[in-house]
Amino acid sequence: MFRNLQIEWMKIKNYRVFQVFSVLYLLGIVVIVYVVYKFYMEMMKQLMSAATQTDAEARDIFRLFSPDKIWQTVCFWTGLLLYLPGMIIIMLFINEVNFKTHRQNIIDGWKRETFIYTKIALIICISIAVTIMNIVATFVMCQVTGIEFSLTSGLDTLLYCFIQAFVYLMFALLLATFFRKSGIAIIVFFIYGFVLESLLVLLLSKFLPGALYFLPLQVADSLIPFPPMKDFYRYMPSSPVLLGAAIAFLGAYIFMAVRKYKYDDL
Repeated sequence: MFRNLQIEWMKIKNYRVFQVFSVLYLLGIVVIVYVVYKFYMEMMKQLMSAATQTDAEARDIFRLFSPDKIWQTVCFWTGLLLYLPGMIIIMLFINEVNFKTHRQNIIDGWKRETFIYTKIALIICISIAVTIMNIVATFVMCQVTGIEFSLTSGLDTLLYCFIQAFVYLMFALLLATFFRKSGIAIIVFFIYGFVLESLLVLLLSKFLPGALYFLPLQVADSLIPFPPMKDFYRYMPSSPVLLGAAIAFLGAYIFMAVRKYKYDDL
């Protein structure tokens, strides 16, 4: 598998779209965390000016950048950017289909399962890279805010961050295997994530509030809830239940993607 991943890296390292979207994702992490921090500090400044000196709670209502919340805050906001690496996965897979380069791998002796498993291994590597970027982003924010950086305090959040990235990217690969057209797959990816699932969350919150946490992408998002929104997460199951559900979704995505590619026409 390591040799196969080396081949994948040779394919994508000079691919301009991969380079551009990777840079955009890195910049996006910096921008979104910085904007959230500046907005939060400005809001807290206004609250402090309006509150009495004894009103400590008013000066720091949400504790977004406190030692116990900073990992959750950073990983929550950077999770909104996972559509960018998702687009990369869709384009990488569908380009190989469109230009028939995936056939060359089969001619060279790869099995169909080897090809799709290599793509899944690439997704795991990208998910690890996303997790490392969140570590770096949290470290930087700790330096900015004067908080002591502690990797051990964020291990559970980092695990959820990895699972969240894995779920998003596997969902993107699944769409790519079914639609085989990058434009259609990307549109479906965005429409479902931003529009359809949001509508389903809103609908289920009124009638079946406990069920909304088990939607295909929301199950991963719920692992890293936004700290202040306690009322929204009132019916949320425990983290082990959500983690099990996310892993179950991952298994389903992998099974369907492998089966679709294995039996589809090349």
